[in-house]
Amino acid sequence: MVETLTISSGAGGLQALIARAVGLDELASARFRQLTPEIVDVFVTTPFGVTASRRVGGHAGRDGAAVGAKDLLAALSENRDEVGASRDASWPGSLPPATGFTLIDELPTHIVRTLADQGQALARQFSGPMGPPSSLMDQEVIAAEGNGKTASIPMRTVFTCTSLGLIPGFEAPNEVPRHLRVSVNGRWTRIDAPYGSVYHSSGLGLSVF
Repeated sequence: MVETLTISSGAGGLQALIARAVGLDELASARFRQLTPEIVDVFVTTPFGVTASRRVGGHAGRDGAAVGAKDLLAALSENRDEVGASRDASWPGSLPPATGFTLIDELPTHIVRTLADQGQALARQFSGPMGPPSSLMDQEVIAAEGNGKTASIPMRTVFTCTSLGLIPGFEAPNEVPRHLRVSVNGRWTRIDAPYGSVYHSSGLGLSVF
């Protein structure tokens, strides 16, 4: 079965996200959620065991469909609605909840960038044949708290934000926000960055490293 995704707005931002995800992992998968009749959330896997997403205007041919991220990238580059063969079985676990997240904190982007730089230095120093050690990836680097809830943010989540280009650089326009919003829903933690969102679950065990 060939899946389709018709995009009316936001194709450029989605293409940038998927290109970075494929650069990290050529076997990455993408999955669609038809949030409203006019809005689709596109999720993509990463080698860090964290899921990223970007919201676009449009319509998915099948709600919940999964395809190869590489196939999706090719379709976006060629402005095609047909985005590849179904790959539902390749999606690890379940999608995060569509609603019910509680905002608990906001983080300045420069803090996350500093943590990522420190983590990358450690990864270069201690990585082995299988990549960065799991102890580094699972290390809690941010403890967020607010509205009676808490969230432990591991290094793998910070790596995902920076590796996928979700945080604006110094050259970004002034109107682009310079903070990240941390929200929780049960075992899920979501970080909303200016150029996309990342989700980490404390109970799925999807980590590669």
